[in-house]
Amino acid sequence: MFAQTSRPARMKGLTLIELMISLVLGMVLVGGVLVVFLGSQTSYKTSDNLSKMQDSARISFALISHEIREAAGTGCGNGSRLDNAISRRNESILNAAQASTPAWWSVMGNGVMGYDAGTASPAIAIGTGTTQRVSTTDAIQLTGAYGAGFSIDAHSNTGYNFTLNTASSGLNADDILIACDYKQSTVFNASSVVGKTVTYAAGAGSSRNCGIALGYDADNNCSTTAYKYDSLVARLYRFGASTWYIGNGTNGRPSLYRVFLNGNPEEIATGVTDMQIQYLQDGNTAYVSAPSVTDWGAVIAVRLTLNFEGVDKNIATGGTGDRRISTVATSTIMLRNRTP
Repeated sequence: MFAQTSRPARMKGLTLIELMISLVLGMVLVGGVLVVFLGSQTSYKTSDNLSKMQDSARISFALISHEIREAAGTGCGNGSRLDNAISRRNESILNAAQASTPAWWSVMGNGVMGYDAGTASPAIAIGTGTTQRVSTTDAIQLTGAYGAGFSIDAHSNTGYNFTLNTASSGLNADDILIACDYKQSTVFNASSVVGKTVTYAAGAGSSRNCGIALGYDADNNCSTTAYKYDSLVARLYRFGASTWYIGNGTNGRPSLYRVFLNGNPEEIATGVTDMQIQYLQDGNTAYVSAPSVTDWGAVIAVRLTLNFEGVDKNIATGGTGDRRISTVATSTIMLRNRTP
């Protein structure tokens, strides 16, 4: 008898229909995972951008509001009797640019001065270069006493110097300073600083003193009336001006900048794309833009509106362009030195 041989079993596999169904189910699964991933990524980017915008808003309003509140301050609360001993009052020393746009110390009594969109300020040029001001945005210039200041132990109006309570003031020759007591304040240029002694002298130049009397002159001329500050209450501060503006940032996006007129621009907060400013004058009820202000010395409040924009594109729903998320915030700040 012959042995019966068995045929090999037929191999079984997926039919075409089963394969197509499997592919469809896999694609649905992968699509679902992808949707969840993209949703999570968008949610993360949205939260991250909102967080950065909130940080920029906090920093921006905290710093600029502080300087606006302190604008026009002398350090002794007697801003109505502020005298200027700097020789810029001799207009013959002003160059053409200063004549058309006064140097910052020539308007120091104003405390605040605004520059509407497109209007140049003496602090920074309008342009497209990094740190230059964006042409469609406003700028604000603030002047006043800066820092904690120093007690004056003695004032010699014959030796023309102040003796401070510390030899570690950090002051330097050519610093613009303000001395004050309960009667008056005087802005002057220091000719030398040695230890505790700050000396002043008359001299030529755009920031030199026109005289050494330091007495208050109601006509804002170079005073010839000698005045001796009361060492029981007198104090000495740095006096300066800062300009806040929207400039072209280092990352290619607009940023909020601050520049001291004798210094370099500082990038304060990124993603600040616009600043619009209105002012309230004493006796008025309506806030107006800079061109409508008739007396900068009468400004008692500033209304500040800042636009903030996120870093990442294609997050905001709807709209056109790069679809960055953005927000607008407004704050009203009173000038402490001009309110009762």
